[in-house]
Amino acid sequence: MNIKDYLSTDRISFVLEEESKDKIIEEIAKLFLNSDDIIEKDKFNVLVEDLLDRENLSSTGMQDGIAIPHTKSSAVKKMAMAVVISKDGKNFASMDEKLSKLFFMIVAPETIKREHLDILALIAKLSFEEELLNKLLNTSDKTEVIEILSKL
Repeated sequence: MNIKDYLSTDRISFVLEEESKDKIIEEIAKLFLNSDDIIEKDKFNVLVEDLLDRENLSSTGMQDGIAIPHTKSSAVKKMAMAVVISKDGKNFASMDEKLSKLFFMIVAPETIKREHLDILALIAKLSFEEELLNKLLNTSDKTEVIEILSKL
């Protein structure tokens, strides 16, 4: 499994304007609207509700500045990922109570079996890869983000 199979440059951003957790989720989810093969625009609200429902179960704000909001949703046609790098960080109710700077949103169809768990495990490995974390936080090149993540 390689992250570049699920991520493209049009779903990478270095700007995160919202402050509340719900609005941050909605802002990141908008990156999927550029890809008709992932979600139909008229089902965007379903996707956001599913992401918020999952977040209400337990926070996806991990540690080391990483947040992984994710969901399985009827609004999604195929599994995909979006990445937002916020150099200043946002309060995302992380486990270590630090600001989240790296947001990895993973969306998958309800029918997916295990693939989404594999990609979650790959991203979780970032906590142990300090060099890769620093590279991600210090780049402003979308192609480089994909290259860095492909090393996981």
